[in-house]
Amino acid sequence: MNEIIINEQDDEDLEKYPEMIAAVDLGSNSFHMIVARVDESGNFSMVDQMKEMVRLRGGLDEENNMDEAVAQNALDCLQRFGDRIRHLEKSSVRAVGTNTLRTMNKSKSFLRKANKALGHRIGIIPGREEARLVYLGVSHTLSDDRGNQLVIDIGGGSTEFIIGEMFEPKLLESLNFGSVSATKRFFSDGKLTKKNWKKANTALRLEIMPIAKQFSIKNWEFAIGSSGTIKATQEIIHAFELEKFKITLGSLNKIRDQMIEMKTIDKLKLPLINSERLPVYAGGLAILIAIFEALKIETMTVSEGALREGLLYDLLGRINHEDVRNRSVRDLMQRFNIDTVQSDLVKSTALHCFKSVRKDWGLPKRRKRILGWAADLHELGISITHDKHHLQGAHILEYADIPGFARRRQHWLSMMVMSHRKKLPIELFDELSEDERSTVIYLIVLLRLAVLFHRSRQELDAMPKVLGSKNKLHIDIEGDINDQALLEADLIQEKQWLSKVDFELSFG
Repeated sequence: MNEIIINEQDDEDLEKYPEMIAAVDLGSNSFHMIVARVDESGNFSMVDQMKEMVRLRGGLDEENNMDEAVAQNALDCLQRFGDRIRHLEKSSVRAVGTNTLRTMNKSKSFLRKANKALGHRIGIIPGREEARLVYLGVSHTLSDDRGNQLVIDIGGGSTEFIIGEMFEPKLLESLNFGSVSATKRFFSDGKLTKKNWKKANTALRLEIMPIAKQFSIKNWEFAIGSSGTIKATQEIIHAFELEKFKITLGSLNKIRDQMIEMKTIDKLKLPLINSERLPVYAGGLAILIAIFEALKIETMTVSEGALREGLLYDLLGRINHEDVRNRSVRDLMQRFNIDTVQSDLVKSTALHCFKSVRKDWGLPKRRKRILGWAADLHELGISITHDKHHLQGAHILEYADIPGFARRRQHWLSMMVMSHRKKLPIELFDELSEDERSTVIYLIVLLRLAVLFHRSRQELDAMPKVLGSKNKLHIDIEGDINDQALLEADLIQEKQWLSKVDFELSFG
C-alpha cells in the first residue's frame, strides 16, 4: 500500500504558539470559558475562567423550540465572555456547542447571534466528538502509567462514555440524557418519591443496555468521572463523610435516600452544592446510579479535566500540526481503499492553484487544510459505486462520526466531495451565508479543476498557471489548446457548469 501523506507543511506554514488561548464550552446546563497562557514549549497555565449557569436545555419545549428569554440569557452570557476574549486571534480560540445546540430547532439563527456576541465562531460538535474531547481533557490530568480507563461525563443534555489508554480513546459513545433532561423527564412534578427514582432507574438502565457489554468492568481497570454532576456528588460524599477519596454505589444510594426524605426538589438541602445546580441534581444522580449498576462499577475517582481542557489540548495540537483531523482523514482513506497516488496528484495541483489565487480571492491560508482533505477524500465513494461515487462519498462524510471535525466543517467537506464532478448541486449553497458561500465555491472550483487536470490519472508535465480575481479564474494553457481536444472539451463544459453559480472561467 502506498504511504498516505496528509497535508505536508512547508516553511511558510510553521506557526509559533500564541501567547494566549481560550476555550468556550456551551453546555446544556452551564457555559464555561477558560483562558490560558502558553509558553514556548506549548505548555499552558490557566489565567482566567468564567462559568455561568445558563440552563439552555431547560429552555427547550417538547418540539425542541427554544424559549426566547433563555436564548437571550445565553447571548448575554456570551457577550460577557466575548468582552474577555474578543481581542484574541481567531485561531487562538475554540468554542463549541454540545447536546442542546445539536437538538434545538433553528439553531443556525441562534448561532449567528451567538457568534456575534462572542466575537468568535462556535462549532456544534457531534456526541462522539464531545466524548473524544472530554477524554483528552481527562487523560492529561492523570498519570500515564495506568491501564485501560473508563471515563464518564454527565452533562446537562447528554452523557459521554469513553474507554481509553493513556491519551488515546479506544471506544466512544454519547447517550442522549443528562442531568437537566433527566430531571425534566423523571422528576417533572418536583417530587423525590421512591416511585420516581425507580421509574428513572428502569428507563435509564434500558437506555444504557445497548452499550453495557462494551463498557462493562471486564474492559477497563479504572473508572473516572468528570464535570458538574460527578464533581458535585464527590463534594456531597465528602461532606457526609461517606467516603474519603472515591465514589461508590453505596454512597450514591445513601445520598438518594436522604433526598427521598426531603420529599421535593424545592426543599433540597445538600452540602456544598450551589442553589443553581440543586434543581437539576436529581436527574444527574439518577443517571450516575444507573451507570454504576449497569456497568458494575465498584469505585470511581474524579478528574479535574473535562471538555474545555480537552478543547485547549486539541487546539494546541492543531497549532503544532498534530491535528487529529489528519489522522481521521488517513483512517477514512485506508478504510475505503482510496487510490492514494491519484489523491496525491489531485491534492498537489489543488494546493498549487490555491497558493496562486489565495490572496486575489481573499481566502485565509488555513483554508488549504480543508481543500487538501477534500482532495484526499474526493474518491471516497468509488469503492461503493463508480458512476455516482461523489454522492456516496458526500453521504458518508455528512453522517459519519469523524474525530476532530465540528458539524459545520464536516458539512463543508461533504459539499466539496459532492460537488467535485459533474453538474453542480446549486441548491446546496442556498443554506450558506454569503461569506461561506463564496469561500466554499472557490474551494470547489479549485478541487474540480484539479480533478479535471488529472482525469488521465497521470502526473502533469508542469503545474497549471492560474490567475484569479473576484468570482473569476483564468487558466493559462501552455501550447495550443487545439492540440488538447479532451482538455478543451472538459474546460468548455466546466465553464458552463460554473456559470450557474455566477463564476467565470476562462482559458487559453
